[in-house]
Amino acid sequence: MKIDFLSDINKDNYYVLDYDRVDAYMVKTAWCRSVFLALYSWAIYFWAPAASYPNPFSWRVVTFGEVIWVTALGFLTAIVITVFRGRLKNHYVYRFIVTNALMAYSYLVVFISGGSIEWHFHFFVMLALITLYADWRLGWWAIIAVALHHNILNFISPGWVYFYGRNDVASLAHAFLVFFMAIITTKICEQNRQLADASRLIGNEFDKNTK
Repeated sequence: MKIDFLSDINKDNYYVLDYDRVDAYMVKTAWCRSVFLALYSWAIYFWAPAASYPNPFSWRVVTFGEVIWVTALGFLTAIVITVFRGRLKNHYVYRFIVTNALMAYSYLVVFISGGSIEWHFHFFVMLALITLYADWRLGWWAIIAVALHHNILNFISPGWVYFYGRNDVASLAHAFLVFFMAIITTKICEQNRQLADASRLIGNEFDKNTK
């Protein structure tokens, strides 16, 4: 595996990896998540379950302003990846944008739930989703973004990350699982890239023999 963080390592396999369809799926996923996030946020606001029975779906009573911001950011994220789809010459840049967008949904749902540990699993779902791009670097960047998010907010506003407040050891405990997840997603991405390379080479050889 070549360590390259700058170039588009899948440029030659754009069509083999069916990036057009993957991009369309990512856009659809983003809009579905935006709608879900909006409905979820407003439901928490109107019913305020945390006022009588705090639970993993809502550990705190949210404010009107918070719901507005979460809803707006959710839809803005979907708009960004929709607008940039097919407009960037370097698809690696678009993949990077999509990765950050998917991580943003995880941040928002954890925030609006009041730091629910259960909603932290959303990060793992997003890590699995970006393997469709067969680009191992995306997973590692996502991990860096999550680490920065958790560790910075743990000191600034711990309630945005953990419902039980500040915990300086939690990030270390999470790091082991996230690190192993990154290793697994890297293996999946590299295997898919190798299959794409083989498919492309076979196709090129077939074209030569039929001319």
